[in-house]
Amino acid sequence: MTSIKRKVGFLAAALVLAAIFIFALIGVVRNLSANKSIVWDTSWEVTYHGKTSQPKSLAQYRPIQGDAQLGDSLLLETTLPMRLSDYSALHIRLFVSAMDVYLNDEKIYSYGQDLLRDGLMVGSGYHRIELPAGWGGQKLRLKVYAAESGAFDIMPETTILPNQILGVPYSAVHISSSFCIAIFMTLFGAMAMVGGIGAMGFAGYFFRLPLIGFFSFVLGIWTTCYTHEIQLISLDLEFNAILEYAMLYLAPISIELLFVTMRKKKLSGWRWYGLIALPIFNGIFFIVTSVLQLTHVANYSQFLFPFHIYMVVGIAFLMVPGVVYSKKDGLPERISGIGFLLFCLSCIAELVVFNLNRVTPGVDPRGNPIAPWGLLVYLMSLLISYAIYLQRAIVNKTEKDLLSSLAYRDALTGLYNRAKCEQIFDVLNGISSDYAVTSIDMNGLKKLNDTYGHGMGDEQLKAFAKTLSEAFKGIGTPIRMGGDEFLIIVRQEHLNDMDAAFEKMRALQEEASRLLPIPLAASYGTAMRSEVRSTADDVYRRADDRMYKMKKESKDTRKD
Repeated sequence: MTSIKRKVGFLAAALVLAAIFIFALIGVVRNLSANKSIVWDTSWEVTYHGKTSQPKSLAQYRPIQGDAQLGDSLLLETTLPMRLSDYSALHIRLFVSAMDVYLNDEKIYSYGQDLLRDGLMVGSGYHRIELPAGWGGQKLRLKVYAAESGAFDIMPETTILPNQILGVPYSAVHISSSFCIAIFMTLFGAMAMVGGIGAMGFAGYFFRLPLIGFFSFVLGIWTTCYTHEIQLISLDLEFNAILEYAMLYLAPISIELLFVTMRKKKLSGWRWYGLIALPIFNGIFFIVTSVLQLTHVANYSQFLFPFHIYMVVGIAFLMVPGVVYSKKDGLPERISGIGFLLFCLSCIAELVVFNLNRVTPGVDPRGNPIAPWGLLVYLMSLLISYAIYLQRAIVNKTEKDLLSSLAYRDALTGLYNRAKCEQIFDVLNGISSDYAVTSIDMNGLKKLNDTYGHGMGDEQLKAFAKTLSEAFKGIGTPIRMGGDEFLIIVRQEHLNDMDAAFEKMRALQEEASRLLPIPLAASYGTAMRSEVRSTADDVYRRADDRMYKMKKESKDTRKD
């Protein structure tokens, strides 16, 4: 129950932090947005294919039924108001079209004719046009040329900015809550990619974090392009359009790779091969369309329909039971699966709204997009599921490390055991440098056990092991081979420190003996690899022989 409360608390905290960031940014933007701009939506005369009409609202007007042909032109005319001061500006939003702007009969602005003529990408976005002195009451004409078949699905939007706010940035009129979400996703994505790549050097389970970060970063950029707020930093509409499509085509790859890592060893057969095929196909699609775009053979926009088909098929496959979600899955997979479902629903809603303007004039799919909100929810679910996964992975690794440590540790003394010694010997047999092996045998342990019991004998062993550890700290590796037998391995770089270590060992044993029933004492023998020139076992045997020789000599001395 406590674990569930913690996870719910983590989810609530993550959502609250994201909400605070986004709504605080929205508040700042709204403070910046106070101005006296006028959206000039009425009093327009529209001419298309020789037919002229005067719609009550330009935003609610559709000049044609069906798609416009490439290069079709649309003429919009109006008379500018008199009540605003000189040196104002026009902000005209245009959807995948080229445009010429005339004030009376003088052309004052042009965009996209050369791109349209050369078959290059014509972007969507806002055009700022400075008006000369005395513009009030003059005739304004916009001649718009379709760059794509759906160019006239969204009519141009004209905003008049008086000179009092000429210095106000683009954000003062057009920043939206979606842009705030995009900032959050882009900043988080960049930090997650950098942090995740760095963390991968320490543990493999951090591999998911850069993928989540890349997904967030790419779709954050796409959102700024989709809502045209990329113009805060780039006024090149062609580049903005190319970037928008590139990010859109690239984004699914990271999430598909994330699914591959999450479902590895959990899927088999056609589900597993289908899941692997998704990022491969998407990668090929992105590379091919990018090459065609960069070589000016075809534009990204020409592949939008097959991309939508691929996305629908891909989502349908991912929603097949067992591919991205199964009843047997743990909590992390269930959380990310629910988030993915909500994200898919937001994408479907976005597609519906995007195409709704084809039958309902005035619907602006880019004004308040739905997908960024679904993306934010999905990103939160990914973060929460990954945090739970990471917690469990770290706990499992800690448990494995602990069990591994216990398997190679002597339970009584805490020193390495014989199994670890065999591992070290295998390593030593594979190197050419010199080393020393010291075999040590405690004196008097059997007599101590017989007199005071095995409990006191264990205390004697622990005290002896402690003196070995302290004396050879940073110099050698003490090992308990079993019973009262010990071993010390010293690498070449510390061979000259051995005499000082043995001297310290004797001093520590003398100090510790004051609290023990009998003094700590031991016999030991040392052998070098350079003198035996054989395996580590042979070096150990030579050291063992010398230890027994010292033990025998000490017994003979005591008899004398």
